[in-house]
Amino acid sequence: MAAALIKKPCMKCNKGGGVTTCDGCQQTFCMKHIIEHRQELSIELENLVHEHDLLRRDVSQENQVHPLLTQINEWEQESMTRIQVVAENARADLQQLVDESKGNLRLFMDKMTNEVQSGRELDDYTETDLAKWTEKLKELRQLLETQLNVQIIRNDDESIAIRMIKVLDEQLLHSTIASREEPVEKNIIREETLAVPDERFQNFQGRIVLSNDRLLATCFGTYWDGSNVYGTRLYTNGIHEIRFGIEYKGGNSLFFGIRTVSNEMPHQTLTSKYNYGWWELDQGIESVSGHRVHHDKGIRTGDEVTMILDCDNAQIRFEHHRINQNSHLPVDLHKCPFPWKIFITLRSPNDSIRILV
Repeated sequence: MAAALIKKPCMKCNKGGGVTTCDGCQQTFCMKHIIEHRQELSIELENLVHEHDLLRRDVSQENQVHPLLTQINEWEQESMTRIQVVAENARADLQQLVDESKGNLRLFMDKMTNEVQSGRELDDYTETDLAKWTEKLKELRQLLETQLNVQIIRNDDESIAIRMIKVLDEQLLHSTIASREEPVEKNIIREETLAVPDERFQNFQGRIVLSNDRLLATCFGTYWDGSNVYGTRLYTNGIHEIRFGIEYKGGNSLFFGIRTVSNEMPHQTLTSKYNYGWWELDQGIESVSGHRVHHDKGIRTGDEVTMILDCDNAQIRFEHHRINQNSHLPVDLHKCPFPWKIFITLRSPNDSIRILV
Protein backbone atom coordinates (compact mmCIF):
# COMPACT_ATOMS: atom_id res chain seq x y z
CA MET A 1 0.00 0.00 0.00
CA ALA A 2 1.51 3.37 -1.00
CA ALA A 3 2.34 5.85 1.80
CA ALA A 4 0.06 8.90 2.09
CA LEU A 5 1.58 12.21 0.87
CA ILE A 6 1.97 14.63 3.78
CA LYS A 7 1.59 18.29 2.85
CA LYS A 8 3.53 20.94 4.81
CA PRO A 9 1.29 23.68 6.22
CA CYS A 10 1.78 27.38 5.39
CA MET A 11 3.93 28.98 8.08
CA LYS A 12 1.65 32.04 8.06
CA CYS A 13 -1.87 30.53 8.23
CA ASN A 14 -0.93 26.96 9.17
CA LYS A 15 -3.21 25.59 6.49
CA GLY A 16 -2.26 22.53 4.52
CA GLY A 17 -2.55 24.16 1.21
CA GLY A 18 1.09 25.13 1.00
CA VAL A 19 2.21 25.21 -2.58
CA THR A 20 5.83 26.50 -2.53
CA THR A 21 8.94 26.72 -0.41
CA CYS A 22 11.18 29.87 -0.19
CA ASP A 23 14.74 29.03 -1.22
CA GLY A 24 16.08 31.68 1.14
CA CYS A 25 14.38 30.93 4.45
CA GLN A 26 13.27 27.39 3.53
CA GLN A 27 9.76 28.14 4.79
CA THR A 28 6.55 26.91 3.12
CA PHE A 29 3.87 29.38 2.13
CA CYS A 30 0.47 29.20 0.55
CA MET A 31 -0.20 31.18 -2.61
CA LYS A 32 -1.51 34.20 -0.71
CA HIS A 33 1.32 34.40 1.79
CA ILE A 34 4.16 33.72 -0.64
CA ILE A 35 3.15 36.94 -2.39
CA GLU A 36 3.22 38.84 0.97
CA HIS A 37 6.59 37.28 1.77
CA ARG A 38 8.06 38.59 -1.48
CA GLN A 39 6.64 42.02 -0.79
CA GLU A 40 8.38 42.05 2.63
CA LEU A 41 11.67 41.09 0.98
CA SER A 42 11.19 43.87 -1.54
CA ILE A 43 10.70 46.44 1.26
CA GLU A 44 13.89 45.24 3.01
CA LEU A 45 15.77 45.58 -0.27
CA GLU A 46 14.52 49.15 -0.72
CA ASN A 47 15.69 50.01 2.84
CA LEU A 48 19.09 48.51 2.11
CA VAL A 49 19.41 50.50 -1.12
CA HIS A 50 18.53 53.68 0.79
CA GLU A 51 21.24 53.06 3.41
CA HIS A 52 23.70 52.25 0.60
CA ASP A 53 22.97 55.53 -1.12
CA LEU A 54 23.41 57.47 2.13
CA LEU A 55 26.78 55.82 2.79
CA ARG A 56 27.96 56.47 -0.76
CA ARG A 57 26.96 60.11 -0.41
CA ASP A 58 28.88 60.44 2.87
CA VAL A 59 31.97 58.79 1.42
CA SER A 60 31.86 61.12 -1.58
CA GLN A 61 31.68 64.28 0.55
CA GLU A 62 34.97 66.21 0.26
CA ASN A 63 34.32 68.76 2.99
CA GLN A 64 33.91 66.24 5.78
CA VAL A 65 36.24 67.11 8.73
CA HIS A 66 37.91 64.29 10.62
CA PRO A 67 37.82 64.74 14.45
CA LEU A 68 41.63 64.44 14.65
CA LEU A 69 41.96 67.14 12.01
CA THR A 70 40.12 69.47 14.37
CA GLN A 71 42.65 68.65 17.10
CA ILE A 72 45.52 69.38 14.71
CA ASN A 73 43.98 72.74 13.83
CA GLU A 74 43.63 73.59 17.51
CA TRP A 75 47.27 72.61 18.15
CA GLU A 76 48.38 74.78 15.23
CA GLN A 77 46.51 77.79 16.61
CA GLU A 78 47.85 77.26 20.13
CA SER A 79 51.41 76.91 18.81
CA MET A 80 51.10 80.09 16.74
CA THR A 81 49.79 81.95 19.76
CA ARG A 82 52.65 80.65 21.90
CA ILE A 83 55.22 81.67 19.30
CA GLN A 84 53.68 85.14 19.08
CA VAL A 85 53.85 85.51 22.87
CA VAL A 86 57.51 84.37 22.99
CA ALA A 87 58.42 86.67 20.11
CA GLU A 88 56.66 89.62 21.77
CA ASN A 89 58.49 88.93 25.04
CA ALA A 90 61.82 88.73 23.19
CA ARG A 91 61.12 92.04 21.44
CA ALA A 92 60.14 93.63 24.76
CA ASP A 93 63.29 92.32 26.50
CA LEU A 94 65.50 93.61 23.70
CA GLN A 95 63.77 96.99 23.69
CA GLN A 96 64.22 97.23 27.46
CA LEU A 97 67.97 96.62 27.12
CA VAL A 98 68.17 99.22 24.33
CA ASP A 99 66.19 101.75 26.37
CA GLU A 100 68.35 101.15 29.45
CA SER A 101 71.51 101.67 27.40
CA LYS A 102 70.19 104.90 25.89
CA GLY A 103 68.93 106.01 29.30
CA ASN A 104 72.42 105.62 30.74
CA LEU A 105 73.88 107.63 27.88
CA ARG A 106 71.29 110.38 28.35
CA LEU A 107 72.11 110.68 32.04
CA PHE A 108 75.81 110.91 31.23
CA MET A 109 75.05 113.52 28.61
CA ASP A 110 72.86 115.51 31.02
CA LYS A 111 75.66 115.66 33.56
CA MET A 112 78.23 116.62 30.95
CA THR A 113 75.88 119.23 29.46
CA ASN A 114 75.46 120.85 32.86
CA GLU A 115 79.23 120.91 33.42
CA VAL A 116 79.98 122.39 29.98
CA GLN A 117 77.19 124.99 30.18
CA SER A 118 78.22 126.00 33.69
CA GLY A 119 81.86 126.40 32.68
CA ARG A 120 80.90 128.33 29.58
CA GLU A 121 78.50 130.71 31.35
CA LEU A 122 80.91 131.38 34.20
CA ASP A 123 83.95 131.39 31.91
CA ASP A 124 85.39 128.90 34.38
CA TYR A 125 87.29 126.22 32.45
CA THR A 126 90.85 125.34 31.57
CA GLU A 127 92.72 123.08 29.17
CA THR A 128 92.30 120.29 31.69
CA ASP A 129 88.50 120.65 31.60
CA LEU A 130 88.49 120.72 27.80
CA ALA A 131 90.61 117.57 27.64
CA LYS A 132 88.34 115.82 30.15
CA TRP A 133 85.18 116.78 28.26
CA THR A 134 86.71 115.73 24.93
CA GLU A 135 87.60 112.34 26.36
CA LYS A 136 84.10 111.95 27.78
CA LEU A 137 82.60 112.73 24.38
CA LYS A 138 84.77 110.06 22.78
CA GLU A 139 83.70 107.52 25.40
CA LEU A 140 80.02 108.36 24.95
CA ARG A 141 80.32 108.16 21.16
CA GLN A 142 81.98 104.77 21.50
CA LEU A 143 79.24 103.55 23.82
CA LEU A 144 76.58 104.75 21.40
CA GLU A 145 78.16 103.00 18.43
CA THR A 146 78.98 99.79 20.28
CA GLN A 147 76.38 97.09 19.88
CA LEU A 148 74.66 95.78 22.99
CA ASN A 149 76.25 92.71 24.55
CA VAL A 150 73.11 90.66 23.90
CA GLN A 151 72.44 87.24 22.42
CA ILE A 152 69.35 85.43 21.18
CA ILE A 153 69.25 82.01 22.83
CA ARG A 154 67.56 79.12 21.04
CA ASN A 155 66.36 75.88 22.56
CA ASP A 156 68.86 73.20 21.43
CA ASP A 157 66.55 70.24 22.01
CA GLU A 158 66.24 68.68 18.54
CA SER A 159 63.28 66.56 19.65
CA ILE A 160 61.19 69.74 19.90
CA ALA A 161 59.57 70.70 16.60
CA ILE A 162 59.24 74.38 17.56
CA ARG A 163 62.34 75.78 19.29
CA MET A 164 61.66 78.86 21.39
CA ILE A 165 64.06 81.81 21.73
CA LYS A 166 64.94 84.26 24.50
CA VAL A 167 66.92 87.52 24.57
CA LEU A 168 69.59 87.49 27.28
CA ASP A 169 72.39 89.76 28.30
CA GLU A 170 75.67 87.91 27.68
CA GLN A 171 76.85 88.35 31.27
CA LEU A 172 73.61 86.87 32.55
CA LEU A 173 73.86 84.06 29.97
CA HIS A 174 77.35 83.02 31.05
CA SER A 175 76.43 83.10 34.73
CA THR A 176 73.28 81.04 34.13
CA ILE A 177 75.17 78.39 32.15
CA ALA A 178 77.87 78.23 34.80
CA SER A 179 75.33 77.75 37.57
CA ARG A 180 73.71 74.90 35.64
CA GLU A 181 77.02 73.12 35.00
CA GLU A 182 78.30 73.48 38.55
CA PRO A 183 77.61 70.24 40.49
CA VAL A 184 75.31 70.55 43.49
CA GLU A 185 76.54 68.78 46.60
CA LYS A 186 73.70 68.42 49.07
CA ASN A 187 74.22 68.23 52.82
CA ILE A 188 77.89 69.22 52.43
CA ILE A 189 79.32 72.47 53.80
CA ARG A 190 81.72 73.74 51.17
CA GLU A 191 84.78 75.55 52.49
CA GLU A 192 85.83 77.02 49.13
CA THR A 193 84.66 80.56 48.41
CA LEU A 194 84.50 81.53 44.75
CA ALA A 195 85.29 85.07 43.65
CA VAL A 196 82.92 86.40 41.02
CA PRO A 197 84.99 88.20 38.35
CA ASP A 198 82.17 88.38 35.81
CA GLU A 199 79.60 90.06 38.04
CA ARG A 200 78.36 93.32 36.62
CA PHE A 201 75.61 95.80 37.34
CA GLN A 202 72.63 95.60 35.02
CA ASN A 203 69.02 96.65 35.69
CA PHE A 204 68.24 99.54 37.98
CA GLN A 205 65.37 101.58 39.39
CA GLY A 206 65.63 105.27 40.08
CA ARG A 207 68.42 107.63 39.11
CA ILE A 208 71.38 105.36 38.39
CA VAL A 209 74.09 105.60 35.74
CA LEU A 210 76.23 102.58 34.88
CA SER A 211 79.77 103.04 33.51
CA ASN A 212 83.18 101.41 33.24
CA ASP A 213 81.81 98.26 31.59
CA ARG A 214 78.96 98.27 34.15
CA LEU A 215 81.35 97.87 37.06
CA LEU A 216 80.52 101.34 38.42
CA ALA A 217 77.07 102.50 39.54
CA THR A 218 76.52 106.18 40.36
CA CYS A 219 73.41 107.84 41.76
CA PHE A 220 72.46 111.20 40.24
CA GLY A 221 69.74 112.75 42.37
CA THR A 222 67.32 111.52 44.99
CA TYR A 223 64.61 108.92 44.49
CA TRP A 224 61.57 108.40 46.73
CA ASP A 225 62.75 105.04 48.18
CA GLY A 226 66.36 105.07 47.06
CA SER A 227 67.75 104.01 43.70
CA ASN A 228 68.28 100.26 43.32
CA VAL A 229 70.89 98.64 41.08
CA TYR A 230 71.02 94.90 40.42
CA GLY A 231 73.70 92.41 39.42
CA THR A 232 73.63 90.27 36.29
CA ARG A 233 74.42 86.87 37.78
CA LEU A 234 71.95 84.37 39.18
CA TYR A 235 73.08 82.35 42.21
CA THR A 236 71.67 78.91 42.99
CA ASN A 237 74.52 76.94 44.61
CA GLY A 238 78.06 77.30 45.87
CA ILE A 239 79.67 80.10 47.88
CA HIS A 240 80.34 83.34 45.99
CA GLU A 241 82.24 86.47 47.03
CA ILE A 242 81.63 89.94 45.60
CA ARG A 243 83.89 92.79 46.73
CA PHE A 244 82.80 96.42 46.44
CA GLY A 245 84.68 99.69 46.62
CA ILE A 246 82.86 102.79 47.91
CA GLU A 247 84.04 105.59 45.61
CA TYR A 248 81.71 108.15 47.16
CA LYS A 249 79.11 108.06 49.92
CA GLY A 250 76.73 110.83 50.92
CA GLY A 251 74.83 111.25 54.15
CA ASN A 252 72.36 108.37 53.76
CA SER A 253 72.97 104.71 54.46
CA LEU A 254 73.62 102.19 51.70
CA PHE A 255 71.84 98.85 51.43
CA PHE A 256 73.68 95.66 50.41
CA GLY A 257 71.70 92.48 49.92
CA ILE A 258 70.03 89.90 47.73
CA ARG A 259 66.58 89.31 46.32
CA THR A 260 64.87 86.38 44.68
CA VAL A 261 64.23 86.65 40.96
CA SER A 262 61.11 84.50 41.38
CA ASN A 263 59.15 87.73 41.89
CA GLU A 264 59.13 91.11 40.20
CA MET A 265 61.67 93.73 41.21
CA PRO A 266 60.61 95.32 44.52
CA HIS A 267 59.63 98.95 44.51
CA GLN A 268 60.30 99.38 48.22
CA THR A 269 63.52 97.99 49.62
CA LEU A 270 62.56 98.58 53.23
CA THR A 271 59.27 96.69 53.14
CA SER A 272 59.79 93.96 50.54
CA LYS A 273 59.60 90.43 51.97
CA TYR A 274 61.75 89.08 49.15
CA ASN A 275 64.93 90.94 50.20
CA TYR A 276 67.71 90.04 52.62
CA GLY A 277 70.63 92.29 53.51
CA TRP A 278 71.98 95.16 55.59
CA TRP A 279 71.58 98.90 55.82
CA GLU A 280 75.34 99.07 56.50
CA LEU A 281 76.43 98.15 60.04
CA ASP A 282 75.02 100.06 63.00
CA GLN A 283 77.07 102.75 64.66
CA GLY A 284 77.77 101.81 68.28
CA ILE A 285 79.04 103.55 71.40
CA GLU A 286 80.95 101.50 73.97
CA SER A 287 82.50 102.33 77.36
CA VAL A 288 86.22 101.47 77.52
CA SER A 289 88.08 102.13 80.79
CA GLY A 290 85.39 104.53 81.90
CA HIS A 291 85.52 106.53 78.69
CA ARG A 292 82.85 106.67 76.01
CA VAL A 293 84.44 105.47 72.77
CA HIS A 294 82.61 105.97 69.49
CA HIS A 295 83.08 103.18 66.97
CA ASP A 296 82.30 104.40 63.46
CA LYS A 297 80.77 101.32 61.93
CA GLY A 298 79.10 103.21 59.12
CA ILE A 299 80.43 102.95 55.59
CA ARG A 300 82.37 105.95 54.33
CA THR A 301 84.02 107.04 51.09
CA GLY A 302 87.05 104.87 50.30
CA ASP A 303 85.86 101.81 52.24
CA GLU A 304 85.83 98.32 50.80
CA VAL A 305 83.20 95.73 51.73
CA THR A 306 82.53 92.16 50.68
CA MET A 307 79.25 90.33 50.38
CA ILE A 308 79.40 86.53 50.44
CA LEU A 309 76.49 84.48 49.12
CA ASP A 310 76.55 81.03 50.75
CA CYS A 311 73.88 79.26 48.71
CA ASP A 312 74.82 75.83 50.05
CA ASN A 313 73.94 76.86 53.61
CA ALA A 314 71.19 79.38 52.77
CA GLN A 315 72.89 82.40 54.29
CA ILE A 316 74.68 85.60 53.29
CA ARG A 317 77.64 87.30 54.98
CA PHE A 318 78.84 90.90 54.98
CA GLU A 319 82.41 92.01 55.72
CA HIS A 320 83.39 95.61 56.46
CA HIS A 321 87.17 95.58 56.01
CA ARG A 322 88.10 98.95 57.52
CA ILE A 323 86.61 98.09 60.91
CA ASN A 324 87.25 94.36 60.49
CA GLN A 325 83.68 93.41 61.32
CA ASN A 326 81.60 90.60 59.87
CA SER A 327 77.90 89.86 59.97
CA HIS A 328 75.87 86.91 58.71
CA LEU A 329 72.20 86.54 57.94
CA PRO A 330 70.28 83.25 57.45
CA VAL A 331 67.90 83.28 54.48
CA ASP A 332 64.42 81.75 54.60
CA LEU A 333 64.18 79.97 51.25
CA HIS A 334 60.39 80.00 51.45
CA LYS A 335 60.45 83.80 51.35
CA CYS A 336 63.55 84.22 49.20
CA PRO A 337 63.96 81.08 47.04
CA PHE A 338 66.72 80.52 44.50
CA PRO A 339 67.92 81.92 42.22
CA TRP A 340 69.29 84.98 44.03
CA LYS A 341 70.53 88.24 42.58
CA ILE A 342 72.56 90.92 44.36
CA PHE A 343 71.26 94.45 44.63
CA ILE A 344 72.38 97.68 46.25
CA THR A 345 70.41 100.77 47.19
CA LEU A 346 71.97 104.24 46.81
CA ARG A 347 70.09 107.08 48.49
CA SER A 348 72.24 110.19 48.23
CA PRO A 349 73.19 112.21 45.13
CA ASN A 350 76.61 111.16 43.76
CA ASP A 351 76.69 107.92 45.78
CA SER A 352 79.03 105.72 43.79
CA ILE A 353 79.97 102.06 44.22
CA ARG A 354 82.26 99.84 42.17
CA ILE A 355 82.49 96.08 41.78
CA LEU A 356 86.15 95.21 42.33
CA VAL A 357 87.61 92.59 39.97
